[in-house]
Amino acid sequence: MRSIAVIGKNFGDEGKGLATASLSRVLEKPLIIKHNGGAQAGHTVEDQAAGWRFVHHQIGAGAEYGAATLFAEHFMPDLYQLGKEVADFTQVVGFVPLLYSEKTARITTLDDVLLNMGAEAARGDARHGSCGMGIDECVQRNRAGYGLSVEEVAAWNAAELLQRLREIRTRYTRDRAAALGIDRGNPYFELLENDTVLQNYVAEVKANVGLLTLVDANRDWLSQFEHLIFESGQGLLLDEDYEAYAPHLTSSKTGMHNPARFLEKRDLTLDEAIYVTRSYVTRHGEGPLPCEVKRSELPGVGEDLTNQPNEWQGTLRYARHESMDAFFAPVEQDRESVRLFLSTRDTKLLILITHLNETGNRLYFEEEDVSFERVRREGERRGIRCTRI
Repeated sequence: MRSIAVIGKNFGDEGKGLATASLSRVLEKPLIIKHNGGAQAGHTVEDQAAGWRFVHHQIGAGAEYGAATLFAEHFMPDLYQLGKEVADFTQVVGFVPLLYSEKTARITTLDDVLLNMGAEAARGDARHGSCGMGIDECVQRNRAGYGLSVEEVAAWNAAELLQRLREIRTRYTRDRAAALGIDRGNPYFELLENDTVLQNYVAEVKANVGLLTLVDANRDWLSQFEHLIFESGQGLLLDEDYEAYAPHLTSSKTGMHNPARFLEKRDLTLDEAIYVTRSYVTRHGEGPLPCEVKRSELPGVGEDLTNQPNEWQGTLRYARHESMDAFFAPVEQDRESVRLFLSTRDTKLLILITHLNETGNRLYFEEEDVSFERVRREGERRGIRCTRI
């Protein structure tokens, strides 16, 4: 087996879906491993010749080419949303994707999403820029001892699952809502008290969990695949430990950490880490964005069809890269953060630059426009290979 991690170098929206799908299309027997975050990802795969375009949230980008998807232990699937995504995918592509999940993956619940939306609404102008998909609330609930695994959802009948969710509401959710400032004046307060909404949620989730095949993803099971492709969500600058941009972060590890941990447990190694970046920088949501400019100030840059304005993250923002040192810094820091993992001992690092077709094969930096060749040479000096797509 050969293993590859596809990682966003910046704030997300760099082209991870394109990279993952491109690998899945040409590599033999690929398995796409979703290892962080959950349904908040939006990875676009497009086939202009065939006339289709699909935005992936939980299904691995590259499933169009027959690649299977595995929800790893640290992925937080939203089983309510999964049904619609699978139905939409099947309509576009013509077949049902093959989806596996580790039994221990912890689901994102309806109340996680409602708490997330309610908290952002309560913050008003001080929003964190969340996607409103409940990822941080899922993390907080699990830390409080109220986890709910995919295996439990599959094993319990609807009445048992409903009872468990009611218990979580009584013992945890109400106190959490109060702590977040979600009161009766909040538009999501009533939904957090509505039992019919919860019953409908359970019916949908019980139907959708059947879309997953639950597995013990040990080394023997993985051996049926020739390539393991770790498809990361979000970007390195949104990693939960990247304190420079707190609190505007995601509640997960966005770099090599999760793939390294997954592989280490199975006595496997990470062969390559591919860091994806545009030739410029984007950010969807609140938070600092160094060297921010209007899109019109970046020659050749067109409208982004995936990241349209929405209630939770506003409008996609644009910026130039900072200095050359800042360009390589996230990759170098990620390499340093996993140095104790034996699974990354010989990992090759590669920066994949997208959207160069918009910028005339140049990267937009704060001080000047820089040719791809110059960036490539600087990468070689640092032991990081640069390529383009």
